[in-house]
Amino acid sequence: MKDSELRKALLNGRKTERINFAVTPELKAAAAKLAEERCTTVSSLIVNLLVEESLRNKDVTEGVAR
Repeated sequence: MKDSELRKALLNGRKTERINFAVTPELKAAAAKLAEERCTTVSSLIVNLLVEESLRNKDVTEGVAR
């Protein structure tokens, strides 16, 4: 699957699932600053980081995308 196809498969669709995790106050502040610099939200930043990591490891993640 091409990167663009995998990206679409991972990002398209209704967002109904949630992932909750704990972070240190410092990591939360760093994520907020990075998101602000990229003119995005922390949630969007995290999603985009996960997609980029999935693309780098598509041999592992390709099977989960529809």
